[in-house]
This record gives sequence, C-alpha cells and structure tokens, in this order.
Amino acid sequence: MGFASRLTAFPCLLSFLTRIPGRCHDVRRAAYAFPLAPLVGLVEGLLLSLLASMMHCSPRITGALLLVAHLMLTGGIHMEGFADYSDAVGAGARGNRALELLKDPRRGGFAVIFTAVLVIAKYAGYASLAEKPLALLSPYVASTEAMYIASIILPSANAEGLGMLFKKLGAVGDGVMVNIVAFALSSLTVVWLLPQDSLIALSTGVLAGLLAAIDALKRIGRVSGDALGFVYEVSNTASILGVAAHGCAS
Repeated sequence: MGFASRLTAFPCLLSFLTRIPGRCHDVRRAAYAFPLAPLVGLVEGLLLSLLASMMHCSPRITGALLLVAHLMLTGGIHMEGFADYSDAVGAGARGNRALELLKDPRRGGFAVIFTAVLVIAKYAGYASLAEKPLALLSPYVASTEAMYIASIILPSANAEGLGMLFKKLGAVGDGVMVNIVAFALSSLTVVWLLPQDSLIALSTGVLAGLLAAIDALKRIGRVSGDALGFVYEVSNTASILGVAAHGCAS
C-alpha cells in the first residue's frame, strides 16, 4: 500500500480516464490508482497545452480544435456522465426518480440543452486562452481532483457500478493521503509555471466541483459514475472560464 504501490497501477487509470494507449485495461487496478487522478489531469493539461502552443490559427479555430482534442483525449467519458446527470438536474428530480433518469439510456431534452451550453462555454474558454497555452494545465488538475473529492463526499450506501468501485478501492484508507500528495505535486508544478492564473484555475475548479458534488449528495445521495462525470465537466469548464475571465478583467 502507499504512493509507490498505487503508482504501479497508474497506467491503468490513465488508459481508463483517457484514450491514451496503455497496456493495462484492468478496471479494478484503475480504481486502485484513483488517488493519482490529479496526475492524469496534469497529463491531459500538458497535451492540450502542447497542442495549443503549436497552433498558429485564429483564436476561434484554435478554440474549436482544442474542444475536439478534449473530446478525443477523454473519449467523452465525462461528458456522457454530465449529460445523464443533467437530465435529473433539469427535471428537478431527486431520490429514486433521479436515479431512474440516470439509468435511462435515452437522452432527454435537458441533457441536450445542458450539454450544448457546456460545449459553447468550453469553446469560448478555449478560444480565450488560445494564446496562453500554459493556462490550460491547471483546469485539468482541478477537475480530476474535484472528481476525487466528490467520491469521498458521496456515500457508498446502496451504490453500485463504477462509481462505487472507484470509491471502495481508491477513496478510502491511505488513498486519501496518496491523493493529497499527488494533488500537491501537480498543483506546485502548474503554479510554478504560471502562478496567478493557476491559483485562480485551481480554486475556481475545485470550488465548482465541490458545489456540483453537494448537489449530487442532495439529489441522489450516493456515489455514481454519472455524478463524477458531471463534477469533472463542471469543474473543468468553470476553471477554464475563470482564468479566461481574469484575463479579460486584467
């Protein structure tokens, strides 16, 4: 047990949360490495930053390409959860009714509307940060950490599926301390590279993710993969927009 032990399972987590090719496709090992989620975020942010730095297009084109890159990199896994959970939010559903909506494979009108707004907001944020590639690092660290925090906050009672598995194997025991170390290392890295913007992105992203997790606590009362996806996308988008808005104000 410990940081080194969980680090050996990191490739499993990376290949589960992203579409980066890996030799490990063991979901249980991925869940065991869940405390290292901020390091996955650091990798995601680094790849998006590198892509942005290589582009010499208009901000609008760069923003669109970064949005596509985000979807390709994550495989849309978080956005799918966001869409499912949005149906429950839009319908004002709670308890068993909310859980029924999460399990319904059909996409409702609220899922379409919420996801469209999310995509537009992401595009605007990416376009605003097109000429500041390093600013894309911290939103991904923030959103992956927010997802882990949500897994701690949300109860496991009567829970099932991937959300329960990741909480059971990754968000208990020494996993919490491992996560603190991983988040500290990731945060120090991005703050060292871009101090002010990174602090804004980290604080905005974690706060937005916390609010989304509290909503899930009140709405469904237990950990869920869809809820974690919702937390990730809300945190990520809020973080990107937070940095972009700071740039407009300065």
